[in-house]
Amino acid sequence: MKKVNVKRMMAVLCLCIITTLPARSQWRFGVKAGLASTTVNVKDWENSRKLGLLAGGVATYTLSSYFDLQGELFYANRGFKTGIYLETDDTKAHDWTFSQSYLNMPLLLKWFPAGHGVYVAAGPQVGYLLDSDNDIEGWPKGEPRDELDWKDAYRRWDFGLVGGIGAMINNRAFVDVRYNLGLTNMMKEPALSSKHRAWELSLGFMF
Repeated sequence: MKKVNVKRMMAVLCLCIITTLPARSQWRFGVKAGLASTTVNVKDWENSRKLGLLAGGVATYTLSSYFDLQGELFYANRGFKTGIYLETDDTKAHDWTFSQSYLNMPLLLKWFPAGHGVYVAAGPQVGYLLDSDNDIEGWPKGEPRDELDWKDAYRRWDFGLVGGIGAMINNRAFVDVRYNLGLTNMMKEPALSSKHRAWELSLGFMF
C-alpha cells in the first residue's frame, strides 16, 4: 500500500512540474548585427586589428527569472593585418590583410542579476570556416597571386570561449558586447600557432 502511495505522489509531482513548465519557460527568436575588431596571435608576428561585420539569428530559452539559455547562428568576418616589404629598398611596410568568413554557433548562459535589463553571458562557441582571402597593399598588377592563396592552410573548425555583458531594452531590443577567445590553432601547420581574438559589438531585436 505504501509503494502505491509513493508512486501516486511521484506521478502527481511529475504532473505538476510538466504543467508549470510552459509558465516558467519560453522560446524567443530574434536577429542581430554588428561589428567586430579581430586579430590572431601568430607567434613572432606583429599583428594589428581589422574590422569585420557580423549578422545572424538568435534563439533564447527562458530558464527562470534570472537565467536564459541562448543559442546563435551568425556570419562573422575574422582576420588580422600585418606588414610586409615587397622590395628590398622599401622604406615602408605594406599592409598584408588576412580575412576569414566563419559561421559561428555559440551557446550562452545569460544571467540577469536584477531579473531583467542588464545581463552577463558566457559559454562555448564553435565556428566553421566558409571562405578565406588575403591581399597585399600595392601588389603589382599582373603579378601571379598564387602565393596569396592560403585556403588550404586553414582548419575548417574553430573552437573557443565567449564572454560579455549586454542589456535588454523594452524587452525587445538589445545591445551586446563580448570577447571571443579562440582555443584551437586555426592553421594546419602546428608551427604556425595562431588563435582568434575578437571584440564584438552587436545590436539585436527579439520578436
